[in-house]
Amino acid sequence: MSLTLATAQFAVSADIDANLAAIERLMRQARADGADAVHFPEAALSGYAGVDFASFEGFDWARLEAATRRVMALAGELGLWTILGSAHPLSEGRKPHNCAYVIDASGALVDRYDKRFCAGDVAGLTGDLAHYTPGDHFAVFEINGLRCGVLICHDYRYPELYRAYHRRGVRLMFHGFHAGGLSVERFAAMQADVGRHHLTGGTTLPAITMPAGMIASASNNNLWISCPNSAAPKSCWPSFVVRPDGVITGALEPETEGVLLSVIDPDAAIYDSTVAWRDRAIDGVLHSGEVADDPRSRDRTGL
Repeated sequence: MSLTLATAQFAVSADIDANLAAIERLMRQARADGADAVHFPEAALSGYAGVDFASFEGFDWARLEAATRRVMALAGELGLWTILGSAHPLSEGRKPHNCAYVIDASGALVDRYDKRFCAGDVAGLTGDLAHYTPGDHFAVFEINGLRCGVLICHDYRYPELYRAYHRRGVRLMFHGFHAGGLSVERFAAMQADVGRHHLTGGTTLPAITMPAGMIASASNNNLWISCPNSAAPKSCWPSFVVRPDGVITGALEPETEGVLLSVIDPDAAIYDSTVAWRDRAIDGVLHSGEVADDPRSRDRTGL
């Protein structure tokens, strides 16, 4: 039931053709290296609105659809599952979804995850919400008998999503990010906000909180997580994979194109300190063992 996964990164940009060329190049590399599936960053094909380009005004949706069909055809040619970050248009007048297409080894589009927690203010005027419509569903599918799910970037701030995927039997999460392609000025301002983190060495909030969030989500929910990121300068951290005990099993070099190969084995003997109590906690029983019906336990102001 194991699978070989390629976590891919490249310099995502506003140029759909350039993104497509990199994606096709990395898909061929992943398959040549023996991968069963390849995972690309958030907005890998479309580029990321608000960072790679200003807005979707005048966006070439026909070009994006043609490029997506190219990726689907190559996935079928290679026999390679492909999880592809992109944008999905809605009806006239509505903002698109920030999505990840799930393309199976025959080249068929079998599901699509739409980023549920788009960052921004309540009025929807800033961040992702200025450009995207949030999604409302989970995406669960199987590769080689391994149950998989998808999340995107800012979703990491909401542990309820990971708990929900755990309850659905998911063991491998495809969690794509776009924490790169920042201007020198913006990157410097982000660094000025935090300085260098004493424990992780991260110099921006994404560099500190995103890998930490993935480590916590993996170990709290007994999940493998693939974490690709854009490799465009300035990039906050390189793509990596974390196993169910929170150990990062490998990472790519920052701001370089490449694929990280990982063998995902759900039957591997990996320590799980919460296996006895996790499901009870999810069901609302928020303690291990048995509580004591004892007056000295109930008296919380006495010694």
